[in-house]
Amino acid sequence: MEHFTPTDDQIRGQFVSSLMNYFKIEEDVFLRSHIDELIRPISVTRYSDFLNRLSTRPLAFKTGIEKIALIAQELLEEQLSPLAKEAQERTQKLYNLMYDLRRSITEERDAQLSALTRFENVKFTSIKRADSQQLLLDTLDIDVIRNVTKRWIYDYVSLDRGLFEARIEREYADLLIERERALNTQKIAHNTQAALGMKRL
Repeated sequence: MEHFTPTDDQIRGQFVSSLMNYFKIEEDVFLRSHIDELIRPISVTRYSDFLNRLSTRPLAFKTGIEKIALIAQELLEEQLSPLAKEAQERTQKLYNLMYDLRRSITEERDAQLSALTRFENVKFTSIKRADSQQLLLDTLDIDVIRNVTKRWIYDYVSLDRGLFEARIEREYADLLIERERALNTQKIAHNTQAALGMKRL
């Protein structure tokens, strides 16, 4: 007799049903889809831990879905690699900065140039913290902006936050991985040269 092994999608579907039953959430295609999205990034191996935290954590005054979202976010942050976490943090920082910058530019009155042109004319390498000489953006941030273009940022930072964050986070992740690879290659080359030098002695 062939042994049946459920797929991750099937396990997740059953887990969503269990969560809905646990919190007495009425069956609804939109609520089911929302809960599925909340837990999708969580590894199925963490479901037991997920339930344990839900049942032991004092989360008064929160709805069932709010509790699910809170624990899901907590577990997601724990399973992120340091590079993925940095990409996520940098994305939030860039989103907030670009959103505020776009808003301040579009609110200007009697400007000679269009808001888009003024946004594209901003020298991002020179933006500093208020009352400080410290630059807000480093070379990695500038590379991401260059890759996606100022025009794309202007269009999407207020139009579609989800799309903006997804693309920017992917750009950061790719560049961080490239930088990590380059550093590792340099270390290997340095260690190889050092080892060859030792052999010559």
